[in-house]
Amino acid sequence: MRWLPLFLLPMVPLVTGCGAQDRSAPALYKKYCARCHGAEGEGPRRPNKLYPYLILLDSPMVREGDRAAVRQQIVEGDGGPMPSFRRRLTPEEVEQVVEFTLGLPSRKAGS
Repeated sequence: MRWLPLFLLPMVPLVTGCGAQDRSAPALYKKYCARCHGAEGEGPRRPNKLYPYLILLDSPMVREGDRAAVRQQIVEGDGGPMPSFRRRLTPEEVEQVVEFTLGLPSRKAGS
């Protein structure tokens, strides 16, 4: 077995952990959205009367395919429980999440 000089040992995690994170639309949705909105936009198990649009499948902006409204919601948040993702997602990633979110109803119907 080959040995590694001790002075290089602290650098091993940096080199081996340099793999790119999955920043695909499904991965971004899972990381940032699914906790509140559910894996398929179905929302929480218990109804929440204060925030009915946790169920994305019932959201008028999603049902009507309103890209601008969905984009604004993601970027700005709603001043309530929905945070702004302006600093967490690039503009391109926001567009990926918008596209994924608007496709939820058709994916759910096809399940």
